[in-house]
Amino acid sequence: MRILPLIAGVAGLSVVTTTGSLLAHDPITTKVSWDREIAPIVQARCVSCHSPGGTAPMSLATYKDARPWARAIREEVLARRMPKWPVVRGFGDFANDPSLSPFEIAVISAWVDGGAPETVARPWVVQRPVVAAPAVPPTPAPADVRTETLACGSTDLPAGTLVGLEPRLADGASIEMVVYHADGLEEPVLWLRGFDPAFANTYWLRTPLTLARGARTTIRGTVDDGSCRISLHFKR
Repeated sequence: MRILPLIAGVAGLSVVTTTGSLLAHDPITTKVSWDREIAPIVQARCVSCHSPGGTAPMSLATYKDARPWARAIREEVLARRMPKWPVVRGFGDFANDPSLSPFEIAVISAWVDGGAPETVARPWVVQRPVVAAPAVPPTPAPADVRTETLACGSTDLPAGTLVGLEPRLADGASIEMVVYHADGLEEPVLWLRGFDPAFANTYWLRTPLTLARGARTTIRGTVDDGSCRISLHFKR
C-alpha cells in the first residue's frame, strides 16, 4: 500500500500529520483493533513498500508507525488509490493483484472511524491472531518461462500457454492488449493506465491463457515513439 500520491509537497504533509495527531484524542467506539484485524491486512498488502528502508516515504510496519496516518490510510483505500495497482479492474484477472476486498476496506474504515485502537479487550473471546493470506503469490522462476517481447501494434502470437505480461512503456503511458483467438473469440487481456517505471511489474494471469496457432493480438499504446513494448511470459 503506497500513500505517496496523497502527499503533495510539504504543505500536504503538514496537513496530513496534523490530522493524524488529532486522531489520538478520538473516543474508541469500535471492536476492530490494530493487533487483531488491521495488522494482518497491512502485513499482507502494505509493508513490502511501507517498511523501514522501503520505497514508500513512511513505515506502516507497527501500530506506532501507522497510527498518525490512520485517516490518510482510510481515504486512500476508500478511493482505491492504494494499494497501487494501475491495471483497470475487470480487464484481465491477475494472481498478484494486491487490491483490497470490499470487506477489507470496510474493516479499515470501521477501525479509523472508531478511533483506531491498538487493542480492544474481548474477555469473552479467545484471542487468536488473524492470519491473512499473502497478497502476492510466488512468481514463476525464470527457468519455468520463456519470453517473447512484442512492440505495440497488431501481430501474430506464438502458440503456447501465456502466464504473465510485463509492459515496457514510457513514464505515464498506457497500454491495452486484446487477444483474438483462431476460433474468433475476442479476449481482453490487459489495460494499464499511467505506467510508472519506479513500480514496473509483471502481471501474472490468475488463469493461464492457452494460445493456439493462428491467434493474434492488438496492442495499443498512448505513446507511439517506439518505446511501447510488452514482454509475454509463456510456460515452458
